[in-house]
Amino acid sequence: MSAFYTDSQANKVENPRHLLSSEKALKRLQRRVSKKKKGSRNRKKAINRLGRKHLKVSRQRKDFTVKTACVVKYNDFVAFEKLLVRNMVKNHPPA
Repeated sequence: MSAFYTDSQANKVENPRHLLSSEKALKRLQRRVSKKKKGSRNRKKAINRLGRKHLKVSRQRKDFTVKTACVVKYNDFVAFEKLLVRNMVKNHPPA
């Protein structure tokens, strides 16, 4: 999906992709958790850090959607369309 939404005047709001931007940090934190000894205090701390990072990503996503929800508030009609390209393309093999 290239844009989060496009209005009738063709104004586009880009999708911020918070998860993709935080993926590197999440990978690093997950690696740290996996290297700790099970049941140790340091493992619990690493799990806590990883959980907080996931929480931050989810809160960023929610914050963005709440801030862009004003589109619904100030317009009379809002339509949602989820297009799947593979359903629209009909490339039949040659006979």
